[in-house]
Amino acid sequence: MRIDKTVMPVLLAGALLGTLSGCGSDGGATGGDSAHGGGTGGTSGVPLKSKIAAPAAFDSAKGWEAEADWLPQGQPLPYAVSGKGDLVAYLDKTEQGYVLNVRVASSGKVLSTSKPWKGPKLTEDQSDEQSGDLAVPQIALIPGTKRDYFAVWARGQARKDALHEYKEVISVAFYPADASGKDLSPVGAGNAEAPDGEFDRPSVFPGPAGLVVTSYGGDSILLSPDGKVTDTSDARVTLNGKAVDPDYLMSFQGPEGLVTNGDEGAGGDGGFGADGGWQSTKAAPPGVEAVRREENVGFGMEETPNGRIVGAAGNYVIANWIKGAGGISAVHDIATGAVKATAPCRTEQTEYDADVPSPKNLAEVQPALSPNGRYLVKGGNVFDLETGRGTCTDSGEGAKKITLEAVGDDGTAYGEAGEDMPRTPVSISVTTGAAKPLPEATSTPNAITKGAGVFVTYAGTDSMHLIVLDLKS
Repeated sequence: MRIDKTVMPVLLAGALLGTLSGCGSDGGATGGDSAHGGGTGGTSGVPLKSKIAAPAAFDSAKGWEAEADWLPQGQPLPYAVSGKGDLVAYLDKTEQGYVLNVRVASSGKVLSTSKPWKGPKLTEDQSDEQSGDLAVPQIALIPGTKRDYFAVWARGQARKDALHEYKEVISVAFYPADASGKDLSPVGAGNAEAPDGEFDRPSVFPGPAGLVVTSYGGDSILLSPDGKVTDTSDARVTLNGKAVDPDYLMSFQGPEGLVTNGDEGAGGDGGFGADGGWQSTKAAPPGVEAVRREENVGFGMEETPNGRIVGAAGNYVIANWIKGAGGISAVHDIATGAVKATAPCRTEQTEYDADVPSPKNLAEVQPALSPNGRYLVKGGNVFDLETGRGTCTDSGEGAKKITLEAVGDDGTAYGEAGEDMPRTPVSISVTTGAAKPLPEATSTPNAITKGAGVFVTYAGTDSMHLIVLDLKS
């Protein structure tokens, strides 16, 4: 993988032309800063334009919404929430480019709007609506140690000038999550040039130190919030005393270097850790072998570091560990490797490739933290990072598989049960592990912030809506 060392151009010209539902001068939906909703809602008690059947903890009549009528069918709505605050970010498409809107979730107040930003030119496949390729920018939360950032990134093609050929790139622009004002410029931006080759599709991983772009060959490029671009080319990382290629399917930039998996081996999952920093052989959960020994016919006894990263959220990575005939999953601090919580079952790997997420693939549901940082959900597992206890939602033979998507400060997680459509909406108590089916028509939150739930839904229309509902007192 190579890198375009030049800073990505940012369009500064043009007025903010909102295309969200009822767009006004505040850069989003009507209502303004003084309205409770700040969107198509109004003052407290005025019903929203859209109606959804939310779980009982949310007030379906209080909140705000934005309609993304510019979004092509089948493409994911670009949004993100900040773990350090009560903030929701989403994109609006204007004639000059894409605008990042940041609102206070619980009130709808507009905190900031960016200057229009143009992503790279779409590739031929991206322009084909039947290809399934990602064709709109996305937003990733970069959970910095002192400050969160929203990274607006897009896949496409760019070229140095008219005398050069187009190259596939991932373009990124970073904005401080807590910045306020209008027409904000990014604090840093850059292009990661993707590799050539049919099978070298890039993957994008948000981590505390920035956005990592990887390729099939194990190359990785770090784009940090200050705009610095670090290209490792074919560099290898040191994990558990061995030089290996970074895992192109699971690599996150932590404070102590690239956190990634090692080579898979016969005796275990290959181990993981931070390049030249903490190592999984020193971070095994209690009662788990850090290094597994197994007889390999023809090769004798083999030793392989145990453990493998399967996802990440905030400042944590989630790993599976082999234990006895089965396994466990554990949440590790990305900076130190310290175990924060364990659950007596393994969890599925989360995909992070730069394609359109499929609603039919439950493995693509990202891990999530509660607003206060105490609870974490991954797949069907729920973790209490304060007590160190994790719970598996698998209720045994014949039970539907549960995939959780959001968890609140009260320890209630939400998701769906079943792998075939229609799925059953469900809530889970993190404390007891008890699952409760919800009415069939219930929309479960895609994310939860302080005081509000975020729902991404068509809301009975032909266009996608971002609906933010108040949590009941």
